[in-house]
This record gives sequence, C-alpha cells and structure tokens, in this order.
Amino acid sequence: MASSPSFELQELINGHRHWVQTYGNSDANLKSSYTDILAINYISDGKNLNTTFWLSSGFANSSFAVNSTDANQTSRKLSYGMLIDADSNTKTGYNGADYDFYVESASGKWKGYLYQLSSTGGYKLIGSIVNLTKSHVESTIGPGYVNLNLDLSSIGSPSHYNILFYSAESLKSNEVRQFTSWVVIPPPSLKITTTPNDIIVRQGEEELIPARIKSTSGFSNDVVNITLDNISSANNNNYNALSGFNSSELHINVQRNQPPLFKIAVPQQTPLGIYSIPLIVIIREPSIATITKPTFTAPRGGTVDPEFELSKKYPTVGYLTKPINMTVTVISPRSINDQFKDFWATYGQFIGIFAGAFVGAFAKLIFDRVKEKKENK
Repeated sequence: MASSPSFELQELINGHRHWVQTYGNSDANLKSSYTDILAINYISDGKNLNTTFWLSSGFANSSFAVNSTDANQTSRKLSYGMLIDADSNTKTGYNGADYDFYVESASGKWKGYLYQLSSTGGYKLIGSIVNLTKSHVESTIGPGYVNLNLDLSSIGSPSHYNILFYSAESLKSNEVRQFTSWVVIPPPSLKITTTPNDIIVRQGEEELIPARIKSTSGFSNDVVNITLDNISSANNNNYNALSGFNSSELHINVQRNQPPLFKIAVPQQTPLGIYSIPLIVIIREPSIATITKPTFTAPRGGTVDPEFELSKKYPTVGYLTKPINMTVTVISPRSINDQFKDFWATYGQFIGIFAGAFVGAFAKLIFDRVKEKKENK
C-alpha cells in the first residue's frame, strides 16, 4: 500500500490570530479564546497525520458552548479543521483544496467529518464520526487543545500536499473564523549559498559575506529574519554560541536580512579549523491554494453557499522557520610571501604598465641624445 511522506514533529506558530467574518454581519459574543489558535503541532508516520491545535482557553475550565443547555448557547457551534490540497493543483478541488476535515461541537456533542470538494463548487461526505471519545486513535478534545488525526489513505495517501488549519465559531446566523498560513508537506528545509561558496577568514581579519537562503520547496527566498542561536540580531549582539564557540573565537553579526549579509570577524587567537554556525531563519512561503472551507452545516453534501467567499481575505502567505548551518574555515594570517602575492595581484599590472612606460620614455631620451650627438659631429 502506498504511503505519504513521514516527518518529525513540526510546529506552526499562528502569528496572525485574527478572525474573519464569514457569515452574517455581527461578531457579538463571538471571537472567544476557545477558537483563538496559538499554535499547531503536526507529525506523520506516512499513514496518519496527527495534529494538535493549541488554544488560548481550555474546555475543562468552562462549560462554554460545549456542555451548555442554555437556550442562548444551544445554537452556538465551535469547529476545528484543516483544508487539504492533495495534489498541489489549484485547478482541482474547490479553488485548489480537495478535502475538508474537521470536528465540531453542537448541543454538547462532538462530531467529525471528512468532505471531498469539487471544482464545480459541490462537495460530498467521505466519512463521519459521531460522539467523539478521548481515544488515542480518534480525534480528541482536551483542556486547551484539540487533536485531529487523519487517516491519509482516506485522501489517497498523497506524496505531496498542502494544509491550512482553521477554527470557526458561530452563533445563530453569524460566524467568524481564524486561519493559519498554509504549510507544505513534506516540510521543506532551507539551504544557504554564499559568495564565495567556501567562507575562509584568516586569523585577525574580518569579511563581509553576502548570501542567499532559499527553501527547498522552491517557492521563495524572501528572508524575514535571521538569528544566531538564541541571540537576536536586531540588537546587533555578537554571536556567543554554544557548542564550543565563545566571544574570543568568532564574532558574527547579521548586517542585513534580505538579501542576507553577514559580517564575520576572527580574533588573532582563534584556533585554526572549521566552524559550523547554527542559524535560525524565517522566510515567507507563498501558498498555491487560495480558498477556505465552504460550509460546515450540510450533513451529507450539496453545493457551496455563494455568500461564502473569502478569496480577497484568505491568507495566501505562510512563514517557514527552520535551522540552517553556515560553515566558516579559519586559516593562518598572511605570510610575507602571501602579502607580496596579494600586492602584486592588485598592483602588478599597474606597475608593469608604469614600468613599461618609464622604460620606453627613458629609451627614447637616450636615442634622442645619441642622435643629437651624431648630428653635431
């Protein structure tokens, strides 16, 4: 049986944390901390995608909208889900998203649904779970979190796919939603190229090194921020790294984020050798899908509500935070011969031209004097 790519635990910080009005014209008594997404964890063994929504408030602290029997609350719904672009093709599915998987609470009960979405605007129910329990094999709800566990074979075990996470909160005819940015599966890594390719700095010298940092997904090289270890480059601090580094060995400053520019200074007493500098880089990653969940009210299928349109408000840019290493080789200072070679490489041509001109002028002077003597005789 085919399987999707497996990957280690990833974390997506929801930096935006703002709601979009998707239905109605009022957000009164909505935008609660129960749908405020702080972060998302996701991991996969290639067969199942396991995700955790970390929320501002935990359900164990209140009966709000979960076990409430209050007449004003029974029409309230909370839902947590993910859109899946299973083929990285914006022409399939509903504006690019092929599946919608979510759980929702209504009248104190939790239910889960998986819908397949069509480019025609239609959708059909693939599967559902009623009365979710706190089982490790099913999607669960706990204090401060919601787990969504998706069997990837139910969406064809794609080799590459994109996911967007969301929460929704509705009361009567009004609804608001909160979205994260899109994430790419398998998770991309970052690679760095520098000029020159091999960074070599001599003891007692410093160099300015321009660089390019790009995602292996190939979408972007738009660097938002670079930090060295846990020290913010915004404060222009020197790099006092762990793993054997200290301020007497190597000084690295981030002069510019985009395009990246590093200043590397090597004190005279720095031991010769190869140093690996760990960086934490944030780059922008544009999404290739631009839609959102069409509706959560239809139990079996139907067509997308024409009033539900977020193409102008929907998040289309994500942020990727990844570690990356930059290698620096420290070599010995220049010898007298090295200094002469460098001097001659820089000024040798000029000296040659000057010397040639001087010899030519001197030869002409001698020739003229000899000629003058012959004429006087």
